[in-house]
Amino acid sequence: MQRFHADVQTEVYSILGRHPRNEGFLQRAEPATGPDPSVLVCRTLLVLYSADYLNDRQCALEWSVFRERMQRRQWLTGEPADALIGVLWRADSLVLPRAVADTGQLLDDLGEGYQGPGVAGLQDDPGGDKRYRGLVRQVAARLTRAARKPLPAMTESESAAVGRSFGPRRGQRAARRERSPAPPPRPGERHLVLALLAGTRAGMERLRTSVGAYADSPEEWRPFRPFSDEPAAAVAARAARACGIDRLTVVPVEDSGPDPLREAGASAVIVVLVDPWMTADPSFSVRWERLAGAAARVAAVITVLPRQDQESRRDAGRLREALARTPARQLGASHHEAGSQDSLTHAMAAVVADAFADAGEEEPLPGRADELPVENTAERIVRRERERAGWLRHRAPWPPLLSGTPRESWGGG
Repeated sequence: MQRFHADVQTEVYSILGRHPRNEGFLQRAEPATGPDPSVLVCRTLLVLYSADYLNDRQCALEWSVFRERMQRRQWLTGEPADALIGVLWRADSLVLPRAVADTGQLLDDLGEGYQGPGVAGLQDDPGGDKRYRGLVRQVAARLTRAARKPLPAMTESESAAVGRSFGPRRGQRAARRERSPAPPPRPGERHLVLALLAGTRAGMERLRTSVGAYADSPEEWRPFRPFSDEPAAAVAARAARACGIDRLTVVPVEDSGPDPLREAGASAVIVVLVDPWMTADPSFSVRWERLAGAAARVAAVITVLPRQDQESRRDAGRLREALARTPARQLGASHHEAGSQDSLTHAMAAVVADAFADAGEEEPLPGRADELPVENTAERIVRRERERAGWLRHRAPWPPLLSGTPRESWGGG
């Protein structure tokens, strides 16, 4: 690894010049409780994939933190980032996790001589020197090109809220997403907790036919495919940040294991993002009770029922009815439905504005030039009518959306 690092570093120097800004670092070997500080600020990340890497908790954490920084840049600019460059170090019997394979950052176009033994094999092969040198040049070119577009830096407290996308297998699903203790709230801090009530691909295969929107974790749930590949959590988080949130934590609601919702302070505000297909899961009631037992206030529940999904469109009436039987009154929260990515963005913006106004703030959220505008009443009515028309064009069942209770949108509850 040290040889490969030195060869790539030399090639980078030949392109950008020898300067401390263009110097890379090897991952430290000693164990650590959090990601290496350089991962929070570096411009690019070169990953050497092997079975040992994929099963190492520290490597998985640093990979996930850097991937989160890439996603934040895409949320801010609308352009995908290619700052994560992966190569196969030891490819024998290696199966990449879905989260890694879906990034599209793997360098795999150098033929079987590289894909078989990997970079380590090319180094040991006397006849592989030409291919090895070509790989080094290609990696250096990717690194230097990506470094021209810096990523948003991340603080240690923000990285503590990032769950691992892969890593060592654990006995319980909740244990796969170990989190460091949440930092104490700062005075006046607007802390929003986005609670995800969604499933994984393996779990949803038992509940419905179409599972293309699901992955290995609720954070990767992409209900608006094929029109958008952005996860629902990312859409909601981007809208919340645009409205001036100081700290945002994304928490999947599990049915067992540690309950991170109990760690959220009473000053935080919880917004629940729910997949209505989860109502058929036997653990749904347990997860809902965990929401009701949270110390923080649950301000709103947003149901994502994408009208582009044919199966959801066909079963819309049944799903709404199942949600109407949910003990929603326990939460004392407002209820909303999002049928598209734009609808979720506007609903989240409105929820954030209402939540902190209800908390007793006398002053509005501080305005910014790039702040996401919040819908007024007339705009919201027009949007809802447009969404209803979109559903009706497909002749989907359309039960009454409004109940007799203000701010509820799917029935009696």
